[in-house]
This record gives sequence, C-alpha cells and structure tokens, in this order.
Amino acid sequence: MHEKPGNPVFSREPDSHDGLTMNRDYLLAAAVATSLASLADAQGPTAADALQSATEIVATLEDPAQCDLSLHGEPLLDDLTERWLIAYSGVGPACDDASARLQRVGIEANIAFYRRPNADEVKRLIGQMRASVRRGFDCLISFRGEPQFDDESSRWSVRYYTSGYQCTEAGEELERKGRELRVSFQRVG
Repeated sequence: MHEKPGNPVFSREPDSHDGLTMNRDYLLAAAVATSLASLADAQGPTAADALQSATEIVATLEDPAQCDLSLHGEPLLDDLTERWLIAYSGVGPACDDASARLQRVGIEANIAFYRRPNADEVKRLIGQMRASVRRGFDCLISFRGEPQFDDESSRWSVRYYTSGYQCTEAGEELERKGRELRVSFQRVG
C-alpha cells in the first residue's frame, strides 16, 4: 500500500479534517487485536495457556526448602466444571499447607490442581488400600514389582495377584479405591 495524501487510512500524518489519527499500523493493530479477542472468546484458554499459568503459580508459591512442587502431564479440561485439571506432586514438610494455597490460587485461574502422589507416597497408599480390602475379604493380595507412573494417563500403575476366597470381589474393591486416587491396579495371573 502506498501513502496517499489526504487519506487518513494510508497516511502517516494525522488527518486534519476530523482530528483522528488513523494510519495503516493502527488499523492493522486494531484488526489483529480484534481477531485475537474474538478467537480467545470463542475458544477460551488452551492447554498450553493453562500449563503456563500453572507454572507461574507454582513458581510464585513454591518454597523448595518447605515443599518442592512439580507439575506432571498435560492439563485436561474438565467438561463439567470447565476447569483445567493439572497434576502436581510435592515433597517436603510443609506440602499440606502449600497444597491448600495452590488450590486456592488455582480456583482464581480456573485451574483445579490435584496432588499426584510421589513414589514413596503411592507405596504407602497402596499398602493402606490393600490392608483395608484385606479386612473385608478372605483373600491374600500381593503386589508384583514397583508402582510405575504413566505420563500419558497421569496414573500410577500397580500389578497384583491374589489367592484365596472372594478374590474377584477383593480385586474390584481394590481397583475402586485406586480410581479415587488415580492408581490403576492390574490383576496378573
């Protein structure tokens, strides 16, 4: 486009006729801003936007000496609440307090943080689940190998085998308890 004297759209000079300064850069910036605003309104924040916000929140709240926080996996949009679900783990003596702060700040950013247990925590949790199930069923449950974390599903995977009576029911109960904490139990043999 070439500058045309007296044309406020293509001129780099203010238009003296109407007192408005309209030039090509202004129109381009306005068009881009309008397009981006429309796109953002139509689509909302992306998973990358949610992850960036979560990273900033963690960087602001984290005190590694008290609780070392780490984000895990890709954000998932919860269709029911329209919040981004983001997994995190924390290691340190003050992680319960840090988790509460993370939850509060996350709500303002339309993010629901959920705590993913680390390897030591998941071992304790699955041991407690097994003991709880064991009290209700006459079935011996043994774990095979170490719990494995699956980055794709953001779940811990635990292999187990059983012997005794009521083992089908015991396995179903163990798997139900695991789902609540994003632990997937797989019966082997």
